[in-house]
Amino acid sequence: MRPDAGEPSAADPNSIKPNSTWPGVHDLGGARGWGSVPYESDEPSFHAAWERRVFGLLGAVTAASAQRPGEFRYALERLHPDDYFDHGYYGRWLAGFELLLAEYGVISPDEMASALNRGANRELQHRSSPIGRAAPTFARDPALLPPDVPVPPPQHRGVRRDLAPEPRFAVGDRVAAPAAPQPGHTRLPAYVVDKPGTVVKLHPAEVLPDSTAHDLGERPQHVYCVGYDAQTLWGDNAEPNTSVYVDLYECYLNPTNGAG
Repeated sequence: MRPDAGEPSAADPNSIKPNSTWPGVHDLGGARGWGSVPYESDEPSFHAAWERRVFGLLGAVTAASAQRPGEFRYALERLHPDDYFDHGYYGRWLAGFELLLAEYGVISPDEMASALNRGANRELQHRSSPIGRAAPTFARDPALLPPDVPVPPPQHRGVRRDLAPEPRFAVGDRVAAPAAPQPGHTRLPAYVVDKPGTVVKLHPAEVLPDSTAHDLGERPQHVYCVGYDAQTLWGDNAEPNTSVYVDLYECYLNPTNGAG
């Protein structure tokens, strides 16, 4: 989905720059000009056979490439707007697969371009490779991330960790999240930046994808569900008496007394 013609847009996908108000094609929450969300009451899981095949490829591709938490999401965030928007949800996955396989050396850009030229699927056969259009990974400064701390080895594969330090915040605390200090992968949506909210629940601690996606260690964090009033986020024209809940890592948050 692209912005509607003539509608004001807070996020023009062709001019998005890292660390701006809208840091990437993926972070569009609250932006105007994108039209209504399409809804099908009996929507199928897959709209075409190729989407089913792309879904089936996920395990094979991530086994050969992105295995760190957040890494696949970060590949999608780095796609050119044409590759992110123009072929739907599973087309986005496919472009991300191609990018990761090239970056891990599983397939070369020339091999990918040749394969696309031979493509038998009519819907995708004219699609060029996303590899040369994607943004490179950002070299993050580890000093701007929270420190890594030792934790017991997990008993099962996953992102949860047993974190010894007590959570900094409790249910009922008022918090706000400043903008990320550097570009790159984050799970902090732009629409909550600097907006006051209330901690409503504590989740188990997890590894920090802002770090793992960049291969900078796990740096586990406590995770909080933070509730926001919709009008605090989007102004008086937002639906009244409506709350939005966002799960946020502890390093994103600061205490605040702000109303809202």
